[in-house]
This record gives sequence, C-alpha cells and structure tokens, in this order.
Amino acid sequence: MSPAKKSVKTPAVKTPAVPKAPKRVKPPKSPYYEVRRSKIQGRGAFALLPIRKGKKIDEYWGQPITHEEADRRYDDNEGRHHTFLFVLDDDTVLDARYGGNDARFINHSCDPNCETEIEDGHIWIKAIKAITPETELAYDYRFEWQDEYEPEDVRYYACRCGTAKCRGTILRIPVYLRPTIKQWLAGNDVPLPKKPKKGVKPGAKKASLKKAASKKAPAKQPR
Repeated sequence: MSPAKKSVKTPAVKTPAVPKAPKRVKPPKSPYYEVRRSKIQGRGAFALLPIRKGKKIDEYWGQPITHEEADRRYDDNEGRHHTFLFVLDDDTVLDARYGGNDARFINHSCDPNCETEIEDGHIWIKAIKAITPETELAYDYRFEWQDEYEPEDVRYYACRCGTAKCRGTILRIPVYLRPTIKQWLAGNDVPLPKKPKKGVKPGAKKASLKKAASKKAPAKQPR
C-alpha cells in the first residue's frame, strides 16, 4: 500500500491595497440664509434670521487655482457666462464652481448690506449693517478694472441691483474715470481721459491688515 500524499498548500498572494481617493470635504451650510430666485440675477441668498452688524455670515469656498487657470477656464470672448471666481491673493483664485458652497450665489449690489474680508487665507462674508429676515444678502463684487476695457466691455458687466446708488456696472471704476463711464453707460462712447500720475495723497490711510476680498472678472483680450 502506497503512502498517502500530503497536500501542499499554495501560499496566498497578497494583492497590494489600492489607496482610496480622499473624500471631498463638504462645505458646511450656513444657518443664516437660503438660496432662492432673485430679482437681481438668477439665484440669490436671502436671510432666514436677524443678522447683526459685524456678524460673519459664511465663508466663501472654492477650488484654489492660479490666475492663469482662471483665465483659461472662463474666456469672455466666448460670450457672457456666470463665473464664481474670487481673488484670494496674488497667486490664488477660488473657483466656487468646483467645491463651492451657497456663498457663491450671493449677488452684487452697489449699495450692499455685506462685505467680504480675507483673514488667514479664508474669505468671509460679513454683515456691514443689521439685516432683517427675507432681505437679500449682497456685497460689492468690485470686478477688477483693466485699462484696455472699451465701452462695450463696461456695458457687458452691467449692474442690475436697482439701488439708488447703482453705478451701472459691476466693475470697480477708478475715480478719474467715473464721469467717462457714466457717458459710456448712457451710450455715448467718448474717449478715455489720460491716466493721472500715481501719487500718495496727503493724509491717506494705510491699508488694513485685514484685506478686502475682490471678485475676479475674467481677463478680456485687447481688440
């Protein structure tokens, strides 16, 4: 009788673990407002609770990208579009289309009840006056002015806030250009005045350590 054969166990081959993709952090939802249709434009943010002056209402969230990438993603030459770009610093822009929260729906107003402020790399929306429930939240976008802008560019960024202080455009207009821009908005394409020489005005205040955040208008190509 032949001896019984011993069974040989084949060692199991361990498959290397596939690293899991990091979970995307979901932005927290602010209890102070909700998003609904707005008379200013598209959707807007409306207060649900009384908000005191100085209260931080929400943080502006978005994907950090370079200014060059922002200009690549949103080309004005392709027509008017809604962007959610916010300048964080000289190197970084937040694009709230990716990883953004409801703060991206807060509309512009030339007579705002909120402002934006940068603190330690975060952009905050803060109340600059007492806000009652059902009031639409808004801040001044202050889109960057570019010297190559022409009348049609100014009208392209028309403002629809409808307030008594409306300047007619979302762009941040230099003081010396305001009379000219008023003419452009009225349809009179008068030439631009010469740019005044830079100089420090007597008694000018130094910039605050807390910088005001600014919306970024996609760069237009010179014509």
